[in-house]
Amino acid sequence: MKRCLVIFALFAATTLLAQEKAIKPLDMPMSFSGTYGELRRNHFHGGVDWRVGGKIGDPIHVIKSGYICQVSVSVYGYGNGIYVKHNDGTMSVYGHMSAYTPKIAALVKKAQYEKKRYNVNLYFGPDDFPVKQGDIIGRVGSTGSSAGPHLHMEVRDSSNVPMNYISMGYYKPVDNMRPHIARVAFYSYDDCSPVANTFRVRNIPDPKNFSGEVNLPKESYVAIDAYDIQDGTTGKLAVEEYRVSLDDRMIFRFKVGNVGFDEGSDIKSLIEYRESYAGGRDMVKSVVDPGNSLSYKTDTLDGGLIILEDYERHTVRIEALDEHGNKAVVALPVRRDDTIQLPPADTSFNNTPVLWFTPNMVCGDGFKYLLAPGALYNSFNLRWKKTADADVQNGRLSPSWKIGDAWIPLKSSGMLIIDAEDIPAPLLSKAYIASLPGMGYAGPLSGARVGFGTYCIGVDTEGPRITVDKNNVIRVFDAFSGTESVDVEIDGKWHLSQNRGGRVTILDKGSISKGVHNLKITAIDVLGNETVWNKNVTF
Repeated sequence: MKRCLVIFALFAATTLLAQEKAIKPLDMPMSFSGTYGELRRNHFHGGVDWRVGGKIGDPIHVIKSGYICQVSVSVYGYGNGIYVKHNDGTMSVYGHMSAYTPKIAALVKKAQYEKKRYNVNLYFGPDDFPVKQGDIIGRVGSTGSSAGPHLHMEVRDSSNVPMNYISMGYYKPVDNMRPHIARVAFYSYDDCSPVANTFRVRNIPDPKNFSGEVNLPKESYVAIDAYDIQDGTTGKLAVEEYRVSLDDRMIFRFKVGNVGFDEGSDIKSLIEYRESYAGGRDMVKSVVDPGNSLSYKTDTLDGGLIILEDYERHTVRIEALDEHGNKAVVALPVRRDDTIQLPPADTSFNNTPVLWFTPNMVCGDGFKYLLAPGALYNSFNLRWKKTADADVQNGRLSPSWKIGDAWIPLKSSGMLIIDAEDIPAPLLSKAYIASLPGMGYAGPLSGARVGFGTYCIGVDTEGPRITVDKNNVIRVFDAFSGTESVDVEIDGKWHLSQNRGGRVTILDKGSISKGVHNLKITAIDVLGNETVWNKNVTF
């Protein structure tokens, strides 16, 4: 009987854990500055950004029981992050933390000194760091790629796919506000060259209050800039679903759903990428490229095109819905206008047709650019030309080549090889493929993985520049190939530091006694050029 009771108790505990409902990670009212699925130019936002009122240091609670499986430290990305595996198979991720618990912090520091680097990842098993729902695992911060204090929290399924846990009912924020459609733009569409030969026909910055009629060519598509609004926050949040109808026929529908890391970068094809590249907001377009893996999330008629077969007045209806069913609608009258023509082509360029479903190679007199099958989202005429001759005095060891248009997105980068036969042998080890105009490092001379842009062969024979001011603020800058590593030594021993955008911060200052110490800084660039700064300074 006693044994049966024990078994029953274990079964009841297991069932309780499986049914454990998530609690809030923060001890404050629920409010968000970012939600799941926001368009971020090259990825979808994979979690929710919890607002903290601009404060650093509030405790972060684990939302469900489980164990800490990973701790990460990085200058960028999540910054200081913790990953917790839960008993239901999901995993929660907490990013941009200012501090870990003391035990975790000690392990991180130990690993950093052992590996002699700031960025580290530590992995743990189920018995190393078990946590119960509500346990404090760290403090709110603004580390990594963060513009201000907040908690970025994700919930991933057993396949490591980030989930929209708000729409799944983890939490129930008050949301009685409909999304806002801020802008729409219409683009012509050419069946023969659907990328290179499209252009913006009409931009409407306030479609809700638009009066008049939109003239369009026979075939066009629309791009939509919309965001959600929620009670209690001024943030521009994610729209869950986009719809476009021509009169009474829906021609495009996209619903974000859950997006895996392997497909999230295809947002570059979902949006009108040239708008984002030019510094505008990300706009979902109704036309669907054949190479876009997100196409399974779309329903289209006529490929999402607005096709006007006659010259009568028609209506394009655009809808934006949030995850709670609130909906914004604008209806725009449109009419066919055959006088709308493509702008004249720039005849200074060479054109090479490239197909999205095959390997492609573009060859000029001095370069070769290779695209693997599936690297493109669509087929088009790739434009290229020589933009300048070599200029050795200014560090350009080859002609400069413009290859493609940077506003055309790529699924994966191409391989660029530039002829290096005329480069003097002593410079070969210090030569690299450079991105213009800034001569930034794009890849090794043997071949660089690059997107569309302008490139040449550059040379870098100088190490990074190091400066230290009277307050011991360290800055490291490399004008060409870029800084690869920075090491700080104090009195001959490696010391923990952080290099963020060229500013090097000495950490763990509590271990440095007051007084004069020898400070040695070693900076190495991508091509192995080294600079050493070595002086006695006062801490």
